[in-house]
Amino acid sequence: MINQYEVPALIEDALPELKKPLHQFPAIFHIYETVQCLDHYLIRQLRNKNYALLEKCLQLTGRLYERGNPLVRNAVTRIIVPDLSKEHPADNISRIRLYSLIPPSIYNLYMQHHLHLNTDNA
Repeated sequence: MINQYEVPALIEDALPELKKPLHQFPAIFHIYETVQCLDHYLIRQLRNKNYALLEKCLQLTGRLYERGNPLVRNAVTRIIVPDLSKEHPADNISRIRLYSLIPPSIYNLYMQHHLHLNTDNA
């Protein structure tokens, strides 16, 4: 089980470009800020249509959720899933591409948030 102290190292291993942002605060003591850092990067990749990096981010997110302790899972559920759900790709191809990249471990959570947001805005 992945605990909150292991998350920064896992992020750095998967996405070395986040090493500097993660070291701006003692990340091992701030799981929500650590996950927020990953979230900002993930959303930026989605908006820039950088699907290779987006896939890496989403695979890491899925692994954190799937293997994380309750605190890690909660951080993913409260930060990444809602932010990802708020993003609306401009065209159908981008939407399908995003759906195909979301790991099975968080896909249902994503869809619940996404459908809830669309129901509220209708």
